[in-house]
Amino acid sequence: MCAARALTDTYARVTLVERDQYPNGVGDRRGVPQSRMFHTLIERGRREVESLFPGFHARLDQARMPRMSYGFNVALMSPRGWSPPSRSPVVRGLFVTRTLLETTIRDHLRETANVTIIEAAAATRLLAETQEGRKVCRGAEIRRRDTGEVFTIEADLVVDASGASSKSADWFADLGLAAPEEETLDPLLTYGGQWMKLREGARWPTGWWWTHGVFIQRVPPHDLNGAHLMRQEGDLWLLTLVAGAGQEPPMDPDGVAKFLAGLRSPLISEMLPLFEPVSKMTGYRLSKNRWRHYERWADSLDGFIAMGDATCVFNPNQGQGMSVAASEAGILRRCLAQTTSPRELPALFFAKQAKFKANPWRLAISNDLRFASVEGERTAAVGVFNWWRVQLGLSPDRAVQQRLAEVDLLLRPVKDLFDLRIAARMVYSRTVAALRPPSERAPSFGSHPPSLPTIFT
Repeated sequence: MCAARALTDTYARVTLVERDQYPNGVGDRRGVPQSRMFHTLIERGRREVESLFPGFHARLDQARMPRMSYGFNVALMSPRGWSPPSRSPVVRGLFVTRTLLETTIRDHLRETANVTIIEAAAATRLLAETQEGRKVCRGAEIRRRDTGEVFTIEADLVVDASGASSKSADWFADLGLAAPEEETLDPLLTYGGQWMKLREGARWPTGWWWTHGVFIQRVPPHDLNGAHLMRQEGDLWLLTLVAGAGQEPPMDPDGVAKFLAGLRSPLISEMLPLFEPVSKMTGYRLSKNRWRHYERWADSLDGFIAMGDATCVFNPNQGQGMSVAASEAGILRRCLAQTTSPRELPALFFAKQAKFKANPWRLAISNDLRFASVEGERTAAVGVFNWWRVQLGLSPDRAVQQRLAEVDLLLRPVKDLFDLRIAARMVYSRTVAALRPPSERAPSFGSHPPSLPTIFT
């Protein structure tokens, strides 16, 4: 949908072909089995979507999307311990259900005059011809899923935004083209998700400042399990279980309770009696991290580009996927301002796309390789990068933490973590902190989050 919106500034007519039948109102659709899992649109993605669809954030607010912030109303236990509590929020993205996010963007898109949406239909092959020794895409063959009717759509540009299940390799084979080279890494993660609500009459304990959720992350290299319980719109909460090393989280109530009690903090387990389930636990096996390197494709197809999960799938551990897709739509928009040539546009877009993707890819792959159960090449560069991120994360300096956050939120490239000024601040702050007596050091570990600091006025 972001890709379609990006195209509307340049082309007189944009046709979006959607495999699913869209639900009426806010609801799940079959093509997104992970929609029942927790979703994050990190800050880069939020800004990109707002740029494409002005008023997007305001519509989410109207739908009563909770405003959540780690340390303010969400307790985060990272591998470095509990994030320090704060009396002021720092919003670094949106914690919103996939269904509300999609519905809001879809409502925006339907208001765009030059967009036609064809639902319950799928592309079956690309239409192409040869000109001056080069393959040129001229459109696509479409089949309606309900009636089986087959028809064609001619186009000046075809965009594959069909997700991780893209059939582009088959389409290329039909045209006598090789598929792009792929790079993969399996994070061996399985998720479980269940909707909850507060029991009638349940009272939130005094002192529990984490009124919007708790997030307990896994600790590399051997900690396999994590979980989070997060508030969502409509007075619902989403309980998510995360299991590593190819294991599966439990689906039954007793198994869920045992799983939560066995985490390095029992906090979610202690919170569970306040809630009652309103759905069954649903499992979802993560697909591999996969990058189809179109930027170094040995073949080429003029008038064709691919984006989103059709080119690169990320472990959602850092919540990058949707934000990367939205950012690519912004890249496409800027590329179209430079050229609409069917021959020049794909090469320009794929080059800029790859330069941008290199940052989230490095973050995702390096983090996955911190876990011993993940099989992959642990180069010296990966080892140094992971060590450096840990050192920066241990610094209490606000500027260092801000820089880490900006890189994680895709607002800055990874290379900015190696700024000499940031390194100097990290070394100084950690030295000063180490010299303080233990009684003055902020507690970061323990089974429960630290209390809010007392403020005297």
